[in-house]
Amino acid sequence: MSTASVRLESVGSRYIPTPPDSVSAQPYSVGSRLPPSSKPDPELVAPHLSGYSSFSALIATDPDLQIYRRFNKLSARNILYLQSEILEAERRLEEFDEVDMKDSLGPGGLDVMLSTRCWEAFARKAKAGNERERERMELIKQIRELVKEYQDAIVRQSHLLSLENPAPRVRKAVTRWFAHIEPLTGYGRDLFADAKDLVALRTAPDQDRLSLFLQDHLGYLFRETRTHLSSSWGSMYYFPEVLISRIVSMVSVLLAAMLLLGAIVGLYFVRDQGARLGMIAAFTTAFAASIGLLTSARRAEVYASTAAYAAVLVVFISANIGGNNQVQLVKIVSGTT
Repeated sequence: MSTASVRLESVGSRYIPTPPDSVSAQPYSVGSRLPPSSKPDPELVAPHLSGYSSFSALIATDPDLQIYRRFNKLSARNILYLQSEILEAERRLEEFDEVDMKDSLGPGGLDVMLSTRCWEAFARKAKAGNERERERMELIKQIRELVKEYQDAIVRQSHLLSLENPAPRVRKAVTRWFAHIEPLTGYGRDLFADAKDLVALRTAPDQDRLSLFLQDHLGYLFRETRTHLSSSWGSMYYFPEVLISRIVSMVSVLLAAMLLLGAIVGLYFVRDQGARLGMIAAFTTAFAASIGLLTSARRAEVYASTAAYAAVLVVFISANIGGNNQVQLVKIVSGTT
């Protein structure tokens, strides 16, 4: 089995596998949360034996790499099997009740009624060797176990479905590394065959579109080398997300200032009212587009911020018009032209 050398760039990182010989590979990325000052883990310094050892060591380097199969189809099938078993047991218990109903009308009806109304009497008869009550007791215990297993499966499946899918960058990083390195053989090599059946134990918080763009396409410009990871994985590059966050904050502040100050300066020098209305519409549209495209703001937040921005421009124009009218009135009163 050939083993590809891998160049991994991470933390909002880019993982770029370099296959052997002349095979080319496309870059891909994954978010990482390891701070640049984190101390190396001694267990991750030494090379790992290819297989479960190397694979587990890789995904242990960062919480975002903890992605596994959901096995949704098998989970659903297991729940369906449990439902059918419970339905069968329920029907058998109803058959016991139907027989009791008929026997309660016969000569031994009082004894039958006692077993149906008193647990102690029923348990005593089952322990004493009454065949029918013993079978019913075994059925009740079976139902108890089946219902417990079924409810546990339902709760676990509900919790599993509440977990999010891995981010595309993380999924591509792990699955492509897995495909190139091939750490597992046998049925294990099909671990990530179904990309839709994956679950992430931890996902990154919602990020704005500008941050995601910088991480996906420009993260390698801010990479830093970490030499404490296993050499068998190739070179690994990280870039700290805090740096991306700072860049995005600076761009956002500058863009907001440009849109506001640019609109105010432009409206100050333009006197034509039609042109002013056109400028307000253009700047407001640009502001709304910047909020919608470059941030993770929700629709209501975009509406509120756009309305506030437009209100500022309208107030500025109103104050400016009022000031001009007062100047003109002073000129008329003083007799000047």
